[in-house]
Amino acid sequence: MKVPCRWLSEYVDIDVTDDGVRRLAERLTLAGLEVEEITHVPGVTGAVVGRVLNHEPHPNSDHLSICRLDIGSEELEVICGADNVVDGRLVPVITVGGELPGGFKITRRKLRGVESHGMICSKTELGLEGKSDGIWNFDESLDLAIGTDIAELLEFDDYVLQIKVTSNRPDCMGIYGIAREVAAITDRKLRPLELSFNESEPSISDAGFSIAVEAASDTPRYTARLMSGVRVAASPLIMQHRLLKAGMRPLANVIDVTNYVMLELGQPLHPFDADRIGKKISICRARTGERFRTLDSVDRDLTDDVLMIADEEGGLAVAGVMGGERSEISSATTRVLLESAVFEPTTIRSSSRTLGLRSEASQRFERGIDPQGTTTAALRTAHLLQRMTGCSVHVGTLDSAPGETKPRKIDLRTARVSSLLGIDIDETEIATLLGRLEIAAMIDKDGVNAAIPSFRRDLDREVDLIEEVGRLYGYDRFPSTPPRGIIAMGKKDAMEIYKDRVRAILTSLGMNEVVTDGFNRRDWSDRLSLPEEGLVTTKNPMTVGQKLLRGSLLPGILAVVQSNLNQRIDGGMLFEVGRVFSLGPSARPYNEREMLAGVLFGRTNMPLSGKEEMSLPLAKGILGEFLHALNVEKWTTDTTSVPPFLHPGRGARIDAGGAPLGFLGELAPSVSQELPGESRVIVFEIELEAIRSHAEEPRMFAELQRFPVSKRDLSLIAPIGLPEGAISDALRAQDMIEQVLLYDLYQGEQVGEGKRSLTYEISLRAPDHTLTDEEVAAVIARIEKQLAKIDVTLRG
Repeated sequence: MKVPCRWLSEYVDIDVTDDGVRRLAERLTLAGLEVEEITHVPGVTGAVVGRVLNHEPHPNSDHLSICRLDIGSEELEVICGADNVVDGRLVPVITVGGELPGGFKITRRKLRGVESHGMICSKTELGLEGKSDGIWNFDESLDLAIGTDIAELLEFDDYVLQIKVTSNRPDCMGIYGIAREVAAITDRKLRPLELSFNESEPSISDAGFSIAVEAASDTPRYTARLMSGVRVAASPLIMQHRLLKAGMRPLANVIDVTNYVMLELGQPLHPFDADRIGKKISICRARTGERFRTLDSVDRDLTDDVLMIADEEGGLAVAGVMGGERSEISSATTRVLLESAVFEPTTIRSSSRTLGLRSEASQRFERGIDPQGTTTAALRTAHLLQRMTGCSVHVGTLDSAPGETKPRKIDLRTARVSSLLGIDIDETEIATLLGRLEIAAMIDKDGVNAAIPSFRRDLDREVDLIEEVGRLYGYDRFPSTPPRGIIAMGKKDAMEIYKDRVRAILTSLGMNEVVTDGFNRRDWSDRLSLPEEGLVTTKNPMTVGQKLLRGSLLPGILAVVQSNLNQRIDGGMLFEVGRVFSLGPSARPYNEREMLAGVLFGRTNMPLSGKEEMSLPLAKGILGEFLHALNVEKWTTDTTSVPPFLHPGRGARIDAGGAPLGFLGELAPSVSQELPGESRVIVFEIELEAIRSHAEEPRMFAELQRFPVSKRDLSLIAPIGLPEGAISDALRAQDMIEQVLLYDLYQGEQVGEGKRSLTYEISLRAPDHTLTDEEVAAVIARIEKQLAKIDVTLRG
């Protein structure tokens, strides 16, 4: 919104200088009315009103003329190149020594041998419009005295503020509203508007006019006033200049006054030629299929989304947007019916969008208009028109919703103000600050009771008033205080600490961590035959691949393996710690579980191991060391009920205490063939909460043993179907057995069908003496007897 400062200074005292305007702009911006730009309107000197006495062609030019001018104090001879010079007309003249707004100085000079003593100006040269067709011939209806200083007729040496008005502040869509803000911010007096005029009979009702509102929801208030004896002519030059600086083109006094009041008060108005319309004015929706010609001479197709002003013969205007040709003001107009109304913002927005038509009026109606401001705007317009044209303003106002509404009341707690703003302020100062905004505030025992004026539609809650107090108090005055209290350091929860421990153990065992996204990999889920039923669906996924949350870590980590093999990486050991998701019962729509997944693929790449590939024993050894580091000692493997994507006979379920922890095994050929090359791929997946719940109490540090250990190798023959864990448990159950290590496994003809050979190294130690051979032999004998119970014998 453009705000000329000299116009603004009519309502509130401001310093219209470069420094003063910049300080004002800073204050407005700090108070929430951002000033985006300041434009200087330069002054003009030596410009006066002159009359063209006569003009004749230049003897040495086919496009110049020699004009003789009367400027009051003297007569001048001026050379002019415009083709619209008319004898007897008043024109603006810059005399020798004068200066145009752009800084161009006028000097005495010869043009084609004839001396010129000044310059006749166009509106462009005076900075009033972008391009002019010729010199400015003043309208003959203007009562201008020859020799009058142009600077007295127009407002040069001005500053125009470009203010960004937010959508919640329609009260600032008028210059008087901005003046109210300036007065409040600077604690200066806001001058009242001049609204006086004389009324004449007959009244508007006696003249036969009436209004009918079809729906109050579309038109909360519609008012009309009647004026007669109007003389359509040019507006005073100062009004024209103010309109130009505010971004509007002056047309004629009746139209200019309504635009002037709209820019002044933010209330759009519309004048109808009262002799070209019917007496019964209705505000109603258009009928689909109707056509209506607007003021821009365009025939527009209407629908029932468009709100219209109509009479007995049809449409007069698109309500709140643009008038129609049939009722427009012309030079022959003598009677004016003035509309001042409030329309529902959404209705006007719908009309404007349907017709593809926007105007200064529609922009203001779409933000919301003060219902109590309609009569004030009508009174202001009547005052200005009567003063300019001497017209008669008829008694009475047609009003669809007469009377004033009671102001809304909001209670404001002083303690709440101090709490939110962080300043010490009492009830008296709060009431004073609100009073500067025309918010009547009464102090009571609980704080302040505020009566909200109708033009402040944005104030609904206590916090809104607190913001107003802060704005007027001045955000720049708020003290800078450090935050109080103790800032607690962030801490990880128990599961995050446990996950860090898992990562540390696995990396120490030579594995590398990878991180994949939390979405289901459809390609690898299908290869592993993992069902999509039970997976959690995301809302508004950005891509198709983000439609489902993952139910397993394996698809993601196998995609990483595939990428590595595509890059010709020989092998690796990878793991990922992350969450998986599944649908839950209605009380809890989904479940989250912390999981660990690992994969070993390709070569081991260990020194002196040749091209040895990853194997199940290696994977089981890593897993065993991992569980041992987490104090999970009593775990077993079970080859039944393994996932179908594992190789038959090369996979097992991992259990502890009879409950499943996860699985370990080699990928089935049907799955691994999807990977580049012929690498063997070993995978495992374990639920972290399960292994955490089966961990034993941490082992305490023990005193170093003083006596030596005795080691023996035992080769055992055991049934193939007997779990190895049962054998190692039987070995460890004996006294003085400190450690059991399985280091060889054989299966073949030499041990018989259905049998296998397992070779263990057992370590024996006594806490108080060195073991003798006889004592070791006795332990071996007890072991042999115990193993016989599970069909295990010593190999001869």
